[in-house]
Amino acid sequence: MSYGLLSLEPKDRDGNPIENLEDQAIMEGDRELKAWDAIARYMQSFEDTDGDGIANVPEYYETTHGRKVVEDSRNIIDLVKQPNKFSAMITGICLIFIVILVLVVFLIRRMIRRIKVRKGKKNSK
Repeated sequence: MSYGLLSLEPKDRDGNPIENLEDQAIMEGDRELKAWDAIARYMQSFEDTDGDGIANVPEYYETTHGRKVVEDSRNIIDLVKQPNKFSAMITGICLIFIVILVLVVFLIRRMIRRIKVRKGKKNSK
């Protein structure tokens, strides 16, 4: 669930918004063709290269060909090198919070000093 962070609007091949997803289902006779069935049929279309009776995935599919690259890194520089708008918003909110916190501490220290100065003047009289 994206909680409103991600907006998806399904569209047909011409770019028109789809009102009813049921109308877009791929039918095989009178029943809907399921994704898992389509994938299984696609896998069966490959050749059995090792003779075990099971189709083998061609070597072409061993790499992503630059289409999807996952960087599973714990390096802090890799994690923050391409920020999006949400990271900028979070950083801004944190900075505002820190500035407010510093101002509150500064004002409290200033008030305490004034109170001490007033007490010092009263005690000297």
